[in-house]
Amino acid sequence: MKMYRILLVLLVITLAYSFAEALLDNNTQQRVDAICKQTIDTKFCQGVFAKKLATSSPSNKDLLNVTVTEAETFSAKTYFFISTLLRDAGDERSGLQKCAEAYEIVNTAFTEVVSFFNQGLYGEILKLTGKVSYGVGICKTDFNVPGYHINPMIEKNRETKVLVAMEQIIGHMISS
Repeated sequence: MKMYRILLVLLVITLAYSFAEALLDNNTQQRVDAICKQTIDTKFCQGVFAKKLATSSPSNKDLLNVTVTEAETFSAKTYFFISTLLRDAGDERSGLQKCAEAYEIVNTAFTEVVSFFNQGLYGEILKLTGKVSYGVGICKTDFNVPGYHINPMIEKNRETKVLVAMEQIIGHMISS
């Protein structure tokens, strides 16, 4: 009986996500595509909107809201991820420590971005994207991470850069 309930819950969640994706009208999908094509990872960008965009025909502010909240959540999770890697870092501790320092900057900046968004200070958001880019630049990926064939920070840095680009693109759309 428990397995039936678990499967039912999973089915409902899957249907809810499918329904949310279906809510994007053609115009919205074109706007999302236009934004995402300007980033270094169109698929990741589109995935953010597909999972998080809850309304049909969203405004640019709705698109920015999705982006800033996702960026803040992503950076906090990345900072925590790095903290867990540091426990077993061994010889690679200095590289991971640099990434921890970098994502402390990134996480603080993305938290400030959410605050600026809530205050309607969209121009300030654009100013902070440089701070995020600087932070990501501190996190070099030329070291091995125990338990990984490929340094996971390569992917984390790339996704952070996509989120920054999304904020910049939509921020410029709102500001102009």
